[in-house]
Amino acid sequence: MKLCLVRHGEAVERTSQLDDSWRYLTSAGRESFRTISTKAGKQGLAPDCILVSPLVRAVQTAEILAQVLAYQGPVEVAGELSPGFDLGGFRKIMERMGDCRELVLVGHEPDLGILAAQLLGTGDAVHLKKGAVLSLKLDIRNGAASARFRWLIAGNKVSKELP
Repeated sequence: MKLCLVRHGEAVERTSQLDDSWRYLTSAGRESFRTISTKAGKQGLAPDCILVSPLVRAVQTAEILAQVLAYQGPVEVAGELSPGFDLGGFRKIMERMGDCRELVLVGHEPDLGILAAQLLGTGDAVHLKKGAVLSLKLDIRNGAASARFRWLIAGNKVSKELP
C-alpha cells in the first residue's frame, strides 16, 4: 500500500479570540498548497482514500488536494487524526482502511512526523513543514507496519531522499 502523510497548509496564527480547532488556511497557505498538490499529482499521487483531521485547517487542506487531483471519493473526517494522533490511532485507521491502495492522511505536526519516524525506523521524528506531502510504501506483516521512503514535497522542492 502507498501511504501519504500530509501536514496542513499555513493557517492563521493562534489568538485568544479564535479556538485552535477553527484556525483556517491563509490565502498564501491555500495558494501554496495548490502548487504542492499539483506537484504531488505529477509524482503520481492518485489516492483512493483520503482521511483528515477534523480541524478546519486540515479539512481545507484535504479539500484542496482532492480538488487538484480530481479525487472522486469522499474526504472522510477521522477523529483519530486530531492533534495527539499516535500509532494506536494509526492502527485503528488501518483496520478500517486496509483495502485502500493509496491512502492519504491529512493532519498535524508533530504527530505525522513521529508516525513517519516510527514507520521508517529513523528514531528521530521527521519534521514536516506546513503543506508538506510525504509518500511512503507501507508494508504490513503480522500486524507490524514498516515503510520505505518514496518522495517528499516541501515548499518548492521535490526530494527523492529524506532531508
